[in-house]
Formats: sequence, C-alpha cells, structure tokens
Amino acid sequence: MTDDPLSTQPAVASKLAPGRRLKILVVGATGFLGGKILRLLEQDDAVSIRAMSRREVQGGARGTVEWIRGDMMDPASLPAALDGVDVVVSSANGYMKESIETDFRGNRSLIEAASRAGVKRFVFLSIVACEAAPKTPHFHAKKVAEDLIKASGLPFVLVRAPAFLDQSNDYVAEGVRAGRFYAVGDRTTRWSYVLTDDLAACLAKAATYPSEEIANQTIDIGWRDGAKSQGELCDLIVQVTRKRLSVWVVPWSLLQLIARPIRLFSELNYDLIQMFLFFRTGRFIADTTKQDRFFGPAPTALDAVTRWAASNNLIP
Repeated sequence: MTDDPLSTQPAVASKLAPGRRLKILVVGATGFLGGKILRLLEQDDAVSIRAMSRREVQGGARGTVEWIRGDMMDPASLPAALDGVDVVVSSANGYMKESIETDFRGNRSLIEAASRAGVKRFVFLSIVACEAAPKTPHFHAKKVAEDLIKASGLPFVLVRAPAFLDQSNDYVAEGVRAGRFYAVGDRTTRWSYVLTDDLAACLAKAATYPSEEIANQTIDIGWRDGAKSQGELCDLIVQVTRKRLSVWVVPWSLLQLIARPIRLFSELNYDLIQMFLFFRTGRFIADTTKQDRFFGPAPTALDAVTRWAASNNLIP
C-alpha cells in the first residue's frame, strides 16, 4: 500500500447514507476470473454484492450474493442491474466465447448505462499496452473501452492484466504433467505474466479501496522481478516441480505464415496469433509501480509459479 496518509481523502463509502454498505456489481461473475473476484468480495462484510448473469436468475439471492439478470448486449436489461450500485467491477469478455463484437458493443452499453446510473467507481479489466496493439482485436477492444470510460466522466480504475499463467483450461499444467513445456515464438523474448488469483485480488481491492486517491488510475499488474522469457518460466517450473521438461516451440515464422489464412476459418485463432506476434515486439511489459502502491507488493515470479504448481498438484 501507499505510505501516503489517506485519512483526509474522501472515500466512496463516505458518500453513502449512514449504515448502508457499499454496493458492488460484478459483471462477468460467471466466468473463471469473475468467480474468483466474487468469492473474494464475499469475504468483506462492509460490502453488498450483486452479480450479473445473462441467464435467467432463479431465486434472486444465493447466500450473500444477489444475482440479477443482465446482458451487456441487451441495453434494456442494464438499468435494473445497476440500480443503487456504487461500484462496478467488470471482467467480462466475449472474444473467447462468442464474438469480439460483444467486447465492443457490450462494453459501450455497460459504460453508458453506468454513467446514467451515477456509479461512483468503474473498475475495468483491461490489458497491458493495449494501446500499442491495434492489430490484435481483443487488445484493441480494451483500448476502445478505456477511451469510452474516460470520455464518460465516470471515476474509473483501469486494471491492466498481462498474460495469464493459469487458465480455466490450463494447457501449461497439462503439458508439465506430460513432461513438456509448450512455448510460442522462442525461448528468449520476455513478456509479463500474472496468476489469476492475484489479478482477482487486485480487482477486488480496486473496488473497495478506501480512498479516492485511486480514482482515474491505470494500474499494470505483474511480477515484482519483471517480465520473463518462456525459457526462464520453464526453468522456474522445473525448479519448483523437479520435473524434467522438453521444450516444444512453435516458431514465429509459422505464426506469421498461418495468420492470414487462418482468419478465414477462425477469428478467435487469428486474434490469438496476433496477440503472440505482439508479444514478440517486447512491449507487453507491466510496470508494477502502481500495483505496489495501491494493492501491496507484487509477488515474485518464483512465488507465483510455486502457488500455481501447488494448485495443480505438480509439487512432489
């Protein structure tokens, strides 16, 4: 956390009526990352949580969470979801599931509805260096959304994520179990990583941060000891798991060769290829200065890899 005194800073909670808890709407709550954000917020007795789902909600409230139907692609459904909400946390994305259009039109609808509802803080999951990658569709969608948020006048926190070490379908862990490390491009180009548990914690902290000092901040998330090459990441995994791994590399030349023809069959795979080709530029590097300031010291790569390996039962 920052060492600056916060007691004189007006907080979101100070704007609430006496006795009323901070109301947070989680958008993307049914996703892999969104579910982790939700579980962390549930541990905070000072907040009231509403979770938005596109599916019809049965019963309204489950435990400490109020579930409500809402769809970013259905603007008419959003006012009810945002009614009485102080803070929005959005980790929603469509490009991995349906269409990149969800990320453009859906984000616009949510931002406009949040502005009309008078939301006091809009926490948005973005991507490190997204402004530098116009050829990568889902990176560009994040940049467009960032610009819309800034233009809306909403107080915001843009939490920018690097590459995920873990996924809902963890291909790295599956490879390690088979004695392999799958690398893209080469073993030497560095880019930044994050463990999704740590990213979820940062997003939850951004929602509940007790000072308006965090308002209108863009915060990169990453590791304290900087970006890592895939060779370095493989070495860390070997150190932690004590497994011998063979490295299988998909070369940059192959990605460049197949990028255009693969677009004819799969926009998603084209997007992913463009993402990796952007990593090659060396610009996908997180600056964790603000992460340390607002959320506490960033973890080291060794700490993150150790926790990842433990969660996947890879430590002997």
